[in-house]
Amino acid sequence: MNQFFDQLICPKTHTKLVLSADGKTLNNTSTEEPVSYDVNDIVDLVYPRELFEQDRKEQVAYNDAHARYDRGVSWVFESLHANEAATRKQMISLLKLKPGMKVLEVGAGTGKDSAFIIDKITPGGHAVLSDLSPAMLSHAKEKFADKKDVTIDYFIGNGSYLPFEDNSFDALFHFGGINTFSERAKAFEEFNRVVKVGGRVVVGDESVGAWLRDQKTYQILMDANPMFADLVPMQDLPKNIKDVKLQWIFGNGYYVLDFKKTKKAPTVNVNLQIPNKDFKDNWKIRAERNRKKK
Repeated sequence: MNQFFDQLICPKTHTKLVLSADGKTLNNTSTEEPVSYDVNDIVDLVYPRELFEQDRKEQVAYNDAHARYDRGVSWVFESLHANEAATRKQMISLLKLKPGMKVLEVGAGTGKDSAFIIDKITPGGHAVLSDLSPAMLSHAKEKFADKKDVTIDYFIGNGSYLPFEDNSFDALFHFGGINTFSERAKAFEEFNRVVKVGGRVVVGDESVGAWLRDQKTYQILMDANPMFADLVPMQDLPKNIKDVKLQWIFGNGYYVLDFKKTKKAPTVNVNLQIPNKDFKDNWKIRAERNRKKK
């Protein structure tokens, strides 16, 4: 059996997947919610099987654009006065990768960022590349067919439903699609879930910096592609993270957000007594006092 298949779970039920006798499907082991996934050149683990309309539109659009995608993306970099290779290296550097690490890239597309990830974890590493578009991912698989001293696996999937156990990866990378996700908060939770405690998650997409939104050329950019007017989805981040950093890159038209997974969510000691006071006073008492004033 394919060793990669041994690592997969059903993205819906989180039960183990088992290869059928004819080798054509992976079937989950749930008796209450049986689901099958097609095994083709690249295994199809998309869930829900009938995608939300926004996700379906994105899949169709990227399937249609796959042949011209690389040239189009390079044009975007050039229009924003950004060096493509340097920008991609900068983003990948936030993952703090080392040889031998295991990394998941959600939305790998044709493999433009994947190439830098693979170089960082070689030798001995394991890169798992996924995308919602089979046509895009086929380009990546072709690009890396001759790579040696590194394991590369692929699956077609939805970033909001990842087919892996908790704590499976050293790091996770996603750039260029989170704005369009139908279940964005769930995707962030999934990204964090499959990464080990202490592992890093790096996510980015379009969002013109707030200080530039009144500038003529950036207004044209936002009118041409409304996603450039999207806000950074800070409210969707999972709770059990730390070292959260946000920066604008790529001509200040895109953000990149990175954080580290923690074992549990942080808390505040609201009952700690304020020193040098002869009466009881702390954050909780002050909050109650302020609520009464409203």
